[in-house]
Amino acid sequence: MDKPAKILISGIFVGALIYGLGEMNTHRLERRVQELQRACVAETEAEAKKQGALSALASIFSGKTICDPVELARSDGYTGIQGQLAAAQRDVLRWASWPQIAGIAVPLLCCLPWLWYFLLRRIREFREAILGK
Repeated sequence: MDKPAKILISGIFVGALIYGLGEMNTHRLERRVQELQRACVAETEAEAKKQGALSALASIFSGKTICDPVELARSDGYTGIQGQLAAAQRDVLRWASWPQIAGIAVPLLCCLPWLWYFLLRRIREFREAILGK
């Protein structure tokens, strides 16, 4: 097997490996967001029980505690569990598309040497056909 073919095959394997590891990291980040969201909801419920029913209703309608990670990630300035949840959701959003991009880009870059030599062989065959050799 020639060197460009080895580069192509290794590029495909490396691309698949990068994609798999990236998806595992994305899954890990999403689990972290879910854990923080559960902790945020538990903290909100604990505060509501501590404050009583009427003040819990008031805090729900005033929007003091938000446990939606997407909403928290849009704005900044949260502290505590909400700040951690916002940062974790931003990490998920930042990382979400990289495994696909890298998993496609690496094999494409590794196929360039194989493609170059393939086209050179076709050009040589075409030249020999025209010259009658």
